[in-house]
Amino acid sequence: MHSTQPQWVRDLPYSFVNVKKKRMPDPFSIVAGSVGLLDVCFRIGKYLYDAKIGADRVDEGIEALSHQVQAIQSVTESIQNVFEDGLAHATATVAKNPSGIQSLWEEIGKNVTSCQATLAKLFALIKLIVGKESPTILSKLDGLRRYLRKQAKEEEFAALRQQLGDHHHALQTLLTSVNIIYTKNVQLTTDRSFTQISEEIRSFRLSLESHVAALRGSTHSSLKATLQRTLELAEQVIPVASPNLYFEIPQSACSIFTGRRSELSEVEDSLLSPNFTNQPRLQKRFVIFGLGGSGKTELCRKFAQENRHSFWGIFWIDASSDDSATQSLVRIGRVASIEPPTEYAAKGWLASANSPWLLIIDSADSLRRPIEQYIPEGDMGCVIVTTRDPALRTLGMPGRRYLRFTELKDDEASDLLLRAADEPAPYTSAVRHLASEITKKLGCLPLALVHAGRAIVTGICKMHDYLTSFDDHWDRVRRVRSVRSRRGSDVQIQEDAYSIIYSTYEIMYRGLMAKMTPASRDALDLLRMFSFFHHGNIRLEILLQAAKNPETERKQQLEQAEDERLMNVKMRPKTWVESLGLIGRTCYLFLVQLGFRPVLPQVLRLADSEHFDTYRLRAALRELSQLSLITHSPASDSYSMHLLIHTWVRERPKSIAEQAIWCQAAATTLAQSILLPPLANTEADEDFRRDLLPHVDHVRKCDETIQRHFESNRRRRRKPWPVLRPQLDRSRILQLAKFGFIYAQCGLWHDAENLLTMVFRYLCGARGMEDPMTIRVSLFLALIYRQLDKLQEAAALQDGVLKACIALWGEDDLRTLEVTDALGVIRWQQGRFRDAGTLHERAFEGLVKVKGSHDPTTLRVKGNIGRILAKNCEYDEAIKVHSETVTELQQQLGPSHQDTLSAMDDLAMSYLERSTDSATAGEDLPRAHAIILDVVDRRKKKLGKDHPLTLWAIANLARVENARGNCSEAESLFRAGLLVAERNLGPTHIGTLYGKTYLAYVLLCQKRYGDAEALLVSVVKAFQESRPNHPDQVVALSFLLKCYAAVGRDGDAARIRESMVQSLEAIGGSGHPREKVLFDARIQYGNHGEPS
Repeated sequence: MHSTQPQWVRDLPYSFVNVKKKRMPDPFSIVAGSVGLLDVCFRIGKYLYDAKIGADRVDEGIEALSHQVQAIQSVTESIQNVFEDGLAHATATVAKNPSGIQSLWEEIGKNVTSCQATLAKLFALIKLIVGKESPTILSKLDGLRRYLRKQAKEEEFAALRQQLGDHHHALQTLLTSVNIIYTKNVQLTTDRSFTQISEEIRSFRLSLESHVAALRGSTHSSLKATLQRTLELAEQVIPVASPNLYFEIPQSACSIFTGRRSELSEVEDSLLSPNFTNQPRLQKRFVIFGLGGSGKTELCRKFAQENRHSFWGIFWIDASSDDSATQSLVRIGRVASIEPPTEYAAKGWLASANSPWLLIIDSADSLRRPIEQYIPEGDMGCVIVTTRDPALRTLGMPGRRYLRFTELKDDEASDLLLRAADEPAPYTSAVRHLASEITKKLGCLPLALVHAGRAIVTGICKMHDYLTSFDDHWDRVRRVRSVRSRRGSDVQIQEDAYSIIYSTYEIMYRGLMAKMTPASRDALDLLRMFSFFHHGNIRLEILLQAAKNPETERKQQLEQAEDERLMNVKMRPKTWVESLGLIGRTCYLFLVQLGFRPVLPQVLRLADSEHFDTYRLRAALRELSQLSLITHSPASDSYSMHLLIHTWVRERPKSIAEQAIWCQAAATTLAQSILLPPLANTEADEDFRRDLLPHVDHVRKCDETIQRHFESNRRRRRKPWPVLRPQLDRSRILQLAKFGFIYAQCGLWHDAENLLTMVFRYLCGARGMEDPMTIRVSLFLALIYRQLDKLQEAAALQDGVLKACIALWGEDDLRTLEVTDALGVIRWQQGRFRDAGTLHERAFEGLVKVKGSHDPTTLRVKGNIGRILAKNCEYDEAIKVHSETVTELQQQLGPSHQDTLSAMDDLAMSYLERSTDSATAGEDLPRAHAIILDVVDRRKKKLGKDHPLTLWAIANLARVENARGNCSEAESLFRAGLLVAERNLGPTHIGTLYGKTYLAYVLLCQKRYGDAEALLVSVVKAFQESRPNHPDQVVALSFLLKCYAAVGRDGDAARIRESMVQSLEAIGGSGHPREKVLFDARIQYGNHGEPS
């Protein structure tokens, strides 16, 4: 039968069809096939060119078809060149990769053959469309005939063109794959630079990925099998499309790796940034140190995977022990085919390499040999070391040398947990919230989050009850350990999804126990104690002061005892009842103290104040720091614990009793680190005590939890035995008093009141009201009452204390004078200014004789006198007194000491008051503004923006702003401060009412009379219900008087005047110089005049 194909098609060689599988294609068949395909492309191209002449308007598809044929021609020429030029090279490649390169060439042969057939069909179809006439269109009628014939064959024509396009992509894909393998082989047999080869391979890879994407988009059914095979081969090549020849890491990065992008960027910048300086190239080293389980190893895996193309070889050393490190180097020697594969041979091989390599030394925590012995020489290398020991950070060189690994950021931690728990995205807000709570509990530690996700995904618990299950775990562990300790070691604790989180830390803990060195024993003691501190900012100064302060306090007690002995000689003889009571209290105290020994770590308990072994303490801390069980901050010389370790160490003890011991050790250490004034009264002492608040708060909460456990255990017994609670001995009372002082200094008045009330009652019963310690505590308790606005209780307590002091020591004794001044402050707060002035003057005169006029105690009393002067409208004298006080306190106590800031606050307010009726208002207001701004800034930095004293300063700043005419700014300051004051102090606290009163005055200045009236009426009502006739109530009534006068409500104004007169008479203020100001119905609008 006669063939329907054209003669030139029948003459084409079909050698590619006979390519045998599993063998390298015959070189002649490859060349002949490519030549035949090129011949077809040339003939069709020429025919299309002739057919195109004059037919642009008839068939616009001819030009596109010409481009396709040209593309096939181009790729065929490339195939021919690659095969002919690399034939000898291909043989070497086959020897190294027999299946890969052979499969690619076989598939190229099949595609060339199939492409020839497609072109033959396409050419026959074109000739059918053109007809028997000449290819050139001679008339419009010829063009019309051809157009109609093409329309009839349009579907077949389009299908063949699609096949032709698919062949082109397939051939390009296969050719690029061949080029990648050839180029990688050149890397082994040429001296070309790594950079050149890297760029070539990177370019080929981008091209290959583009071709693969085009193939995936093709859906032509007739070539589906061919295209699928091409895709399979190409996808096998893509992973090796890298200049990297050796990639020896034990495990790929976790599929749920999340976050750490900034850390990855930092490592990349350090190791991959080019060296633009003239300095000689050096080996780059980078150290990643931090807590176990924080993801150091995982980051290295991720870095290796993402930057594989930047290194000729990537190698891994397991440095968890010297043996494993040596074996890792031997394994590198085997990879390099070195005989024999020793660690020294492997290091030499890397040192002599001319291409960049990366060596990851993981878990370098317990090596006996110096880690430098495992690092090869060679300036082409990059080395990453992961360790828990921060001391190894000095190994990094040059440039940015190390990275401290901490917990994940909150959002990254939540994402990791949700991915580990296989929670379907997008995540709802409720799921996000649950994840956030869990991550906070686990301290955002990656290892813990992955295990938590595993517990959830395996059904051990649900997301919503994970925290409950986690807390129940510790109760279960404690019960099992209790049984184990009673029955012996046969009872085992089953490892579960919760305890496995702590397995790494347990290994380190037992490793410390096994050392049995003084440093390791001290380290364990400190670790147990730290678990009852707050987990952050554990200052070394706390431990040093705890060791040294007891001796300082002992010396002070001896001096006080001697003073009291001398004082008793001068006093009247005691009655037999008083003597009997004193003997009884002394015996009680002796029995309580009998056998007393404070619970402290050994490293602190054996301390000698003059020869304290600081080296021993730092050695113990270094043991913990090397394991990253604690983290050292050199800037503040403080330590911190990760939240998860903090919880694990605290909950680890076998019994509640053991927990109680270390909780008490923590409390004792904190108490001993605190020196009360006057022993420690500098600005630095204030800062130190404020830093103790989180630790004091945490140890007290832990103690409460332990006591609840004791009580719960007692109730579970069949015959409950009484539980021994902490005894109120001298040490315990002193501890509570110091903790109360910390709370008071930080503005937590209610907590301070609770502790000091307990201390005061104990001292009254054990020592009596006349005891010096009782008097000092009562003085402090009265101060707390004042801050809590319990003026009646404070006054009653101070009256009793003053009488006791006068009876014991006389009116001129230092302690009596301090109590006298404190009572004067209470009288001032009560509005009894005359009485307050008398008490302050008496105290000042006595203190000048006893302490001198420049002593801080004397200066504080002098400042109180200045406040009385300001209340009496003697502003010039008040400003003089306050200015002198501020200057001297700044010199003696520091510019940010709270006594200094209180004096500055008083000075600013004196300037403000004088500015209302003084010719110097233009100077006074700027001075007041500058001073009060300074006070606000310093209190925010020292105390925080929500501290009561900071809020008070902000209120005074608002008053100054209002006087300057900045009513809107003043209103904003008042409203922001009142939100905090109402929440923290309560709506009827004197400070809150003070802010509301002066906010109302700001509203008056803005002519918002309705708003001002409503606010003032509520303030006056609150005063009448809680503290009638208080001086600040008179101020509120004065502002209400101005409000009614401004709107012409004369009857209401008269009623307010009458109420003011009654209040002034009740507090003894009738005839006071301020009456003129209070009864003035005019509104002072500030230095800008009345608002429009």
